[in-house]
Amino acid sequence: MSPNAALARAERDDAADARSIGQEDARLTLRFLLTFDDGPHANTGKVLRQLARNSVQEDVKAIFFVQTRHPNGGGSAEGRAMLAIEHGEGHLLGLHTGTPRGHVSHTGMTPTDLDRSLMDGKADLDRITGKPPLLVRPPYWLFNSSTLSRYNRHQLHMMLSDVKAFDGVNWGIHLLRRLSFRSQLAGLRAHFLRGALPVVNRCIPVVMTFHDTNTFTADHLEEYLRLLTDEATDLGLPLHPKPFFNHAEELLDVGLRRAIPHVSAGHHSATLLEA
Repeated sequence: MSPNAALARAERDDAADARSIGQEDARLTLRFLLTFDDGPHANTGKVLRQLARNSVQEDVKAIFFVQTRHPNGGGSAEGRAMLAIEHGEGHLLGLHTGTPRGHVSHTGMTPTDLDRSLMDGKADLDRITGKPPLLVRPPYWLFNSSTLSRYNRHQLHMMLSDVKAFDGVNWGIHLLRRLSFRSQLAGLRAHFLRGALPVVNRCIPVVMTFHDTNTFTADHLEEYLRLLTDEATDLGLPLHPKPFFNHAEELLDVGLRRAIPHVSAGHHSATLLEA
């Protein structure tokens, strides 16, 4: 699907969901959309294997927000090969950074430097996938009206998330992973009961963030998938028969429709725990 066709479809489906949400509420189910930040990495292969084969749902697809020119990531031959593998296995590649320095906050860059980073990152992914990415997630989740304007100029749509593993800068949070998921999903449950969660294609996507650079995450991803579904079930959240998205086209559709400016441009990420 071309970028313009994807955007047109998202706009049509938004209108359809708005018309139908009243009569569909009783049948709405939740699905987790998995995203990973900071790769590619030596751990990414482990992540891909567990997405393809696990005891919760096989052949899960994810969005990988990647660093295309980091010397230990997409800037190496090994990293570019891994990006090609991710794309070849049906996952969606989004842009995280396009600078050799890697994880540099977009809010701290000059407009000229940010433009160059975005153009380079898009070109890098275009060479791998055959088309430029449409989704971006800023390092440290920091953005402002200026960075949103630059994204718009480069036809990039910023996507954040609903639930986080907090496995980025804060590497030890996995010790509290069940409690963390329970707390975050309980907050979503309150919004669900009020009918305040966005509906996409007659289901409610819950965007989940991990980091494939985190060795614990890569070694225990199947456990994380089980924790997510178990905690959602215990809280009475109705899960889709396939609780994780499993088609790249669906990932892009959800990503476009959950992206800024669906959230106020004045909103800022409040946490620095995500990398």
